[in-house]
Amino acid sequence: MPRHDETSPFLGTYFDRDNVLRLERWTRILGWIIFAIYIIQYLYDIGMFLYNNLANGYPIDWFYILFNLARPFQGLMILAVLYILSQALLILLDIEHNTRCAARAMRREKET
Repeated sequence: MPRHDETSPFLGTYFDRDNVLRLERWTRILGWIIFAIYIIQYLYDIGMFLYNNLANGYPIDWFYILFNLARPFQGLMILAVLYILSQALLILLDIEHNTRCAARAMRREKET
């Protein structure tokens, strides 16, 4: 009975496992980088707003600060979408692995 190792090509695959894991990792990292950029942009904008208002003697517009909170939430949404994409890649990788295992099991049944 011929032995098939893990590196033998399977015709039902469309992607390389290592590339998918690398893409998943970089997707998560990119999500955190984008979220950090949104947070930094928000803090800088609020800091400049408060500095300009306090330095020039203007009253602080709390609605501006409140409505400006939408920026970190936008970054949080991008982070969530990228995390969902990375998890979807892992799910597809698991589906491919299970398909390989099922094909191997069916091949063994036919050989016996």
